[in-house]
Amino acid sequence: MLPLRHILRKMASFVKPFRFLLLLSFLVNFAFSLLNTLVFFIIDPVFRTLFGGSERGPLPSKTLPEGIVDTGLRASIDGFMNSVIIAEDYFSTIGNLSLAIFLLFLIRGLLKYAGAVISTRLEEGIIKSIRDAVFSRILTLSMDFFGRKRAGDLISMLNNEVSTLNHATIHSMTTLWREITSVVTIIAGLLLLSPSLTGIAVVISLLGFVLIRLSTQYLRKYAQRMQTAQADYTTTLQESVQGIRIVIGMGIERFVQQRFMDQTAGFVRHALKNTRVLSLVPAVNDTFGILALVAVFYAGGAALAEGDLTASNLMTFLFLLFSLMSPISAIIGTVASTQRGIVAASNVIRTLDEHPTVQGGPGHARDCRPSIAVTSVTFGYATDRPVLHDISFTVPEGSTVALVGASGSGKSTMLDLLLRLYDPWSGAITLDTTPVSSFTLESYRARFGVVSQETMLFNDTILNNIALGDGSPDLDKAIAAARIAHADEFISNLPDGYYTAVGDRGTKLSGGQRQRLAIARALYRNPDILLFDEATSALDTASERIVQEAITNVLKNRTAVVVAHRLSTILAADQILVFDEGRIVERGTHTELLAAHGVYATLYSLQFSDNGKGATAQ
Repeated sequence: MLPLRHILRKMASFVKPFRFLLLLSFLVNFAFSLLNTLVFFIIDPVFRTLFGGSERGPLPSKTLPEGIVDTGLRASIDGFMNSVIIAEDYFSTIGNLSLAIFLLFLIRGLLKYAGAVISTRLEEGIIKSIRDAVFSRILTLSMDFFGRKRAGDLISMLNNEVSTLNHATIHSMTTLWREITSVVTIIAGLLLLSPSLTGIAVVISLLGFVLIRLSTQYLRKYAQRMQTAQADYTTTLQESVQGIRIVIGMGIERFVQQRFMDQTAGFVRHALKNTRVLSLVPAVNDTFGILALVAVFYAGGAALAEGDLTASNLMTFLFLLFSLMSPISAIIGTVASTQRGIVAASNVIRTLDEHPTVQGGPGHARDCRPSIAVTSVTFGYATDRPVLHDISFTVPEGSTVALVGASGSGKSTMLDLLLRLYDPWSGAITLDTTPVSSFTLESYRARFGVVSQETMLFNDTILNNIALGDGSPDLDKAIAAARIAHADEFISNLPDGYYTAVGDRGTKLSGGQRQRLAIARALYRNPDILLFDEATSALDTASERIVQEAITNVLKNRTAVVVAHRLSTILAADQILVFDEGRIVERGTHTELLAAHGVYATLYSLQFSDNGKGATAQ
């Protein structure tokens, strides 16, 4: 876990923009705590008014109680009470007391309401900033980060851990301030009444704070386990919903269900251990509080018998001391519960501290010619296992280069490098003779249109999916792209046409329809360079033929790199590169490679021979 100092420093950067609200929250909560304490000072005149000695409730003297010196804050408070509240007759006095009590509690209620509204605005504002910052940071990170993290972990962090952070740290900050100011003002009131009795109460109560230090390490440990268990079942939930077709199709519902139940049971176990310690702390602290109250009652009773304390003063002191138990318990409980928030904050800040390994440069790629050169590129996902070895080839402007080979030979990895999802270990990739690392990522990637083998559609309309990223979708432009991708016909037959919602991940459409929308989306941006990663793999033979003809027409004026799923789709490519175990083993046109009787010729014969009918080159 990250050092607490680093966590606090990082959190302070999110709090700083809300410093006015924070100050206002502190002032309102301070006023609330101060008024809370002043309420108890009304007990003294009430006690003296109602229990002064006569049958109808004698009038208290407008002079200060015996033994009180008319100096200092204590004398000022008593003097104010006697001059404002105590009247010349009994009924006027109890009328003043009733009005004072009503006004005190009215203002107290208004302050409590204002504090709650301000605190909520403060907390939600800070949490929104944190959640937005985390999501923005995730979007800037390179693909190697997503290789290390499960999607469920990220979802759990944005939803569960940020919410936990809010409750256990941001919310706790205002709670602690309110309760600490309550403790300070109450102790100040106790000191005004009797410094000696206050000393007895504080010494005994402080023993409860020792529990905070002892319990912190256990609470933080259990909190970490709870966050991990929560991320585990969130991941299972996310993967199960996304892969529901496979789950149902393979009949593994019981297996997935049991896995989810085991993970939620693990969360419950850790939560129970956390609660055992968390609940023990305030319970023991309350015991020390009652012990302090009993000790003060005994010592105060002795002082009353000796004439060193008035009965009204003792009653006020006991009420104040009893009221002190609640904020102290709240402080201890809050400090204990913040351990889970610290764990959540550590996980969130660790993500905020991540930096993309693929960094852009200052240049802009928009003015470069769409020609690519790859020179001696070597790359691997694991540091000790290269996937590509010394790859070199060129993609001249307006030409189409196809990459073919067996599964795992490095074709899709090469596309990832061209798009700068990763940077090569060694070698160089240039656009119009300029290293791609010198361009801003945004301007460089804007030159590309990409159709991957995994079609990702958002739960939105067809128009918005085709025009993805365009704040003002152009329907005519979308229709033109859809026609090229052979998608306009089926879209027009849908009930709402281009305004039809496709469902989560496009579940309302067939695989071939989703793929054609992905092609239309790539064409909508009118890119200079097209990257197709097995773009026609989900199409039936008839649709493939029509779409391939349309794509061929589009490629005439564009640079393109195509990973071929079916060799029939790249017969007209200007150059075909044959990958084998991360190396280019053959290159040439379709005719040249067939004549060479090498790896390509073998793949072609397997795919189109009678014995290999239906086989495909991955």
